[in-house]
Amino acid sequence: MRALRTVVSALLILAGASLIAAWAVSGVVVRAVEDGTAVHAIAERALEDQAIVDAIGTAIADGALDGLAEAGYDLDFLGLDDVVREAIENAARSDDFRTALLAQVDDARAQFSAQVTAEVRAPAPLVIEIDPSQYVNARIDDIPVVGERAPEVALDPVPIEVMSAADFEDVRTGYRALELAAQWGLWAGLAAIVLGLVITHRTRWFMVKAGAAVAVVAGGLWLVLQWWGVDGIVATLPGGAEGSAGTALLRIVTEGTVAALSERLGVIALVGAAVAAVFLVVAWVTRPRVGR
Repeated sequence: MRALRTVVSALLILAGASLIAAWAVSGVVVRAVEDGTAVHAIAERALEDQAIVDAIGTAIADGALDGLAEAGYDLDFLGLDDVVREAIENAARSDDFRTALLAQVDDARAQFSAQVTAEVRAPAPLVIEIDPSQYVNARIDDIPVVGERAPEVALDPVPIEVMSAADFEDVRTGYRALELAAQWGLWAGLAAIVLGLVITHRTRWFMVKAGAAVAVVAGGLWLVLQWWGVDGIVATLPGGAEGSAGTALLRIVTEGTVAALSERLGVIALVGAAVAAVFLVVAWVTRPRVGR
């Protein structure tokens, strides 16, 4: 019976340490969604796809030419349609436009957060709308001959699909699990460790083992993060990169998030090691003395 209690207690310690580490990881991811870091990273990855950039340029050019025509400035009649279209589409491929677009994406973080956390949402791609009017008008003004006479145009918002419906549903599912871990992982982990303390019959070294387990699990994830990056942590999750939690991590985590994640895991590992060290000293000092 004592052997069984020892095994169950050890399993509870391991479960508790794992839950605490999960809390550390998930808290960083949830914060990335709330502060807009995640949607910025998702948009950056989308803009690395040349097909998406070309589609944006075409949509903006079509909108600008239609707006100028509605304002009575018929570029097709003047033979300048292709000149303006090429100028706008080329501008859409520039770093300046990319920076301006990402600035608008940052402003849309509330929209992204609402779509990720919505309880009920029909499966659909993640679409972010941008208003390119100011940037396009500035580029038109730079075109010789045309810029001097062209009126200001107000373009309709341009929708940008930054994630497919299937991927976004995986992110939503994974995020719900991560949000749950961020809210309750720490308390569930501590509860598991306390339950292990209640079950075990070897209480003297229990806190040493518990602190060491937390240090090993968190420190192990920290090392994995340093050597293999987020892919390494994803590999430890159920389903790996194909699972919903893995997909959410890969889509949401950025270089900045990795730094925050690394720091948090390091702190948890150090706390665990400190707890183990303190209780090791206590256990050693209070150990029974032979002959007394």
